[in-house]
Amino acid sequence: MATEKSNGSSLMNNVTRICGNTKIIGSIITQHDIRIDGYLEGKLKTDGKFVIGETGKCVGEAECKCVDISGNFDGVLKVSELASLRGKCIFTGELHSDQLSIEPSARINGQLISPELTKNSEKRSDEPSPVSEETPAMIRITKKK
Repeated sequence: MATEKSNGSSLMNNVTRICGNTKIIGSIITQHDIRIDGYLEGKLKTDGKFVIGETGKCVGEAECKCVDISGNFDGVLKVSELASLRGKCIFTGELHSDQLSIEPSARINGQLISPELTKNSEKRSDEPSPVSEETPAMIRITKKK
């Protein structure tokens, strides 16, 4: 049996994995990284990284430190650090993140919202509102193949 170091390095290797052909309906809360190659419908909250593999699909709400999507996401996603949408990603819904990486072949239909810009816009609420319905903090994207 392997011994674990007391400095907490063993916690870095903990990854919750939802394998292909696995379907979960409900809520998941974890402090560790999570990878979905199966199907999740519901809510997810992690203090770590959220990965959706090429065969993975997530429908609902998710909140995480950073995300890397190669599969499908449909819903509301709140990311406190970097959001990466990979080449085979299909994203539908609302993405709240200040740091964003989108590969050219990723498909997106929804809104990208910058929480930092939203905070700045709220601070300047005494200024006249823009003519457009869109605020500087929100971008609507519809990308068709």
